[in-house]
Amino acid sequence: MGEQGKGADSSARVALRQCRDYGSDRVGKAVAKAVEDIGGIDRYVGKGTRVLLKANLLFGRPSEKQVNTHPEVVRAMIKLVKKAGGKPIVGDSPALGSATKAAAKCGIADVAKSEGAELIDFNRPVEVDNPSETKFKKFKIDQAVLDADVVINLPKLKSHGQMTLTLGVKNIFGVVPGQRKSQWHLSAGTD
Repeated sequence: MGEQGKGADSSARVALRQCRDYGSDRVGKAVAKAVEDIGGIDRYVGKGTRVLLKANLLFGRPSEKQVNTHPEVVRAMIKLVKKAGGKPIVGDSPALGSATKAAAKCGIADVAKSEGAELIDFNRPVEVDNPSETKFKKFKIDQAVLDADVVINLPKLKSHGQMTLTLGVKNIFGVVPGQRKSQWHLSAGTD
């Protein structure tokens, strides 16, 4: 990936904030506080930074069904990225269907359009080397990940058939385009 934002290091950071509902102002404040907890948006995003907002777009369901990343969380991050001078790009690759169709049904497409962010499907697979070469020597991920200077993970807290709880790691699995995810699930196992 390209350079990270100003003064950023490569260590992973996680912040959690409670928010009683999905009102736009309330979510915006909670997201802004969570980002401040990890050093502030300016630590990661500067003028002209290409920022991939990796939403969780499992499949097209209205936001009240709580299947995908909530549109107001996406809106809050788009606003923070733009305020820091970055270019927000919202994307994902559902196992079934397309990100743009899922985003249209859950409200993320409307948010992206109204906030001036690009919405993309991960449909440009490229093979990359695994530097740790632990179990797999190569992976196929989407070119959008490599084109981004910064990737911000916007997972949805939920359960999964193969895990008790999914969070950031499971959501990042969405950078593997389309049906390849099922193949990786089978070949990687759960050990």
